[in-house]
Amino acid sequence: MSENTTHSRNNSNNGSGIRSTVNQKASTAFTMAQHSIDRVVPPSSRQRAYTTASAYAKQRPILFSFIVSQLALSFLPLLTFTVFSLSTIAFSLGAAVLFSLFWIGLAFMLLVPTLLATSSLAVLVWAWVAGTFVVARWLYVRSPFAGSGGGGVFSGEMEVDAAGRQVRVKKDEQGLGGAIDGKH
Repeated sequence: MSENTTHSRNNSNNGSGIRSTVNQKASTAFTMAQHSIDRVVPPSSRQRAYTTASAYAKQRPILFSFIVSQLALSFLPLLTFTVFSLSTIAFSLGAAVLFSLFWIGLAFMLLVPTLLATSSLAVLVWAWVAGTFVVARWLYVRSPFAGSGGGGVFSGEMEVDAAGRQVRVKKDEQGLGGAIDGKH
């Protein structure tokens, strides 16, 4: 019998060791939860809410018990629905962002070569227009009109009779101008 009593004592010692460990872990978890709650809702606010709820429960016990039972039984479905809604919104926003980034990236990959081609074309058109302007100005300055200005370069006004029509040409700093007068 002495072996049975020794064996039962070891079991009771192990049981109390496990209980003390569980109690210690539970106490630690409770303390951490209490500190977390204290950070979110200060103890003074919690006490004020408890006092208000207690006073309301004393004034209207039937309505208070109805509200508490509704909250107690509806809290989990409401919480589940809220979490589902928020996660659906987050997922859809994430999917929308990824979808948008994909198409923006694809469009950017098409935009870069297009801009390279259009910029090159714009440079060529600009060079053509600038070159044409320079050549036209050079030709204008050196136009072979002889007129009242003398010196082989036309400056001023000139009148020409061409097939019964009077053609007046005027060359000044604003360019060539003129009019045609005559008979038909």
